[in-house]
Amino acid sequence: MNQRGLDEARDSSLRQYVGQRINLFRAMHTSGMYLDDERTVLALRDGEYALTARVVFDVIFGYFYVGDCRWYRSDLTRAPDDEVPDGVRQNLLPRFFTLLG
Repeated sequence: MNQRGLDEARDSSLRQYVGQRINLFRAMHTSGMYLDDERTVLALRDGEYALTARVVFDVIFGYFYVGDCRWYRSDLTRAPDDEVPDGVRQNLLPRFFTLLG
């Protein structure tokens, strides 16, 4: 298996959120959620890790959705799913779920 295949397999738990609608209005008004000025990247942080989502606007249907979702370390390198501590997951994923739907 090549490196790209290994990376995709290790990040597979977050891939299930790609394509889901995301409520950016709620994200803008919820403390602890960071949205860039262009409203294309959303981030939630817990200690040394962050959950990030690339946000895309669908002009046909008129809503925002998750284009990609990844874990990162504080040094801005990608963190594979199996490396993120369970406590971080239990803190960040429920907060992220409040934006989906």
